[in-house]
Amino acid sequence: MRAVVCHEFGPYRDMTVEDIDPPAIADDRVLIDTRATGVSFGTSLVIAGKYQRKPPRPFAPGTEVAGVVSEVGAAVEGIKPGDRVYAAIDWGGFAETAAARDIHTHVMPDAMDFAEATLFPISYPTSYAALIWKGRLEAGETVLVNGAAGAVGLAAVEIAKAKGATVVATAGSEAKRQLARDHGADEAIGYDALRDAVKDFTDGRGADVVFDPIGGDVFMQSLRATAREGRLVTIGYASGTIPEPPVNFLLVKNMSIVGLNYGTYLGWSPGDDGSAYAEAIEAMQADLHGMFEAGRLKPVVSHRFPLGDFADAMDTVLARKSTGKVVLEV
Repeated sequence: MRAVVCHEFGPYRDMTVEDIDPPAIADDRVLIDTRATGVSFGTSLVIAGKYQRKPPRPFAPGTEVAGVVSEVGAAVEGIKPGDRVYAAIDWGGFAETAAARDIHTHVMPDAMDFAEATLFPISYPTSYAALIWKGRLEAGETVLVNGAAGAVGLAAVEIAKAKGATVVATAGSEAKRQLARDHGADEAIGYDALRDAVKDFTDGRGADVVFDPIGGDVFMQSLRATAREGRLVTIGYASGTIPEPPVNFLLVKNMSIVGLNYGTYLGWSPGDDGSAYAEAIEAMQADLHGMFEAGRLKPVVSHRFPLGDFADAMDTVLARKSTGKVVLEV
């Protein structure tokens, strides 16, 4: 099969498209003929060797795939050859065939296309886990979503709105802010004077839940924009700066800072294969399917590239030229 292969950690432009052996089947595995695979900021970190998990080399990057099942292992139930599915995988997505664990493989709704489906293995679940599992979001609360035009940010806007929240979105351009409004945000603001803008919108109260994939100064402004008893969920540091918040803010406001590493639920943490979270993920995926079929989730794919143009796809993500998801179509 054709695959993008990383032989040594480093620049993604050093990778090449090669012919390699397809993955082998196992009892709990599903083989998927890939139709689309997601490209993300996290992918660039894995290729560079800067991510907390380092795949054995050589490997094909890519953790979000959608396609058609070609073969299932002996222990797999509920999935059969010919099913249209999406899956979260450890690596191997930038390839014509991918192998996925059965518990992380989900049959797609009929109305969903393969490119859209690449947001459902990790992007939508990350936002859902941050808001619902960690942020304990309740209807009527106000949510601040930072980075609202990216894949997880836009997903957070939609999920929060679907759950009855008032949503304040941040983004770096008016076009991106309008996209957030189009997907349900009640207010969309820039990053300048973020705290004051959120306070003004909430009559001085602040946001009950903050969703932050950016870190740096945006995190610090968001901390000051959080309401009493609020929950700030940190999910990443796209700014490149890991913030060091003054913990007295937590005391004064009776608030919490909560971390989310969605990879934990996929078995990406040492000594944990993720099996304990399978039922919770299945219930979450059913909820996401319901919201999608009701028209509440409208996944955005702004750029589509062929497999051989993987470097251009990575350039687009890292230059922040995209909204929603960037995909490779295989």
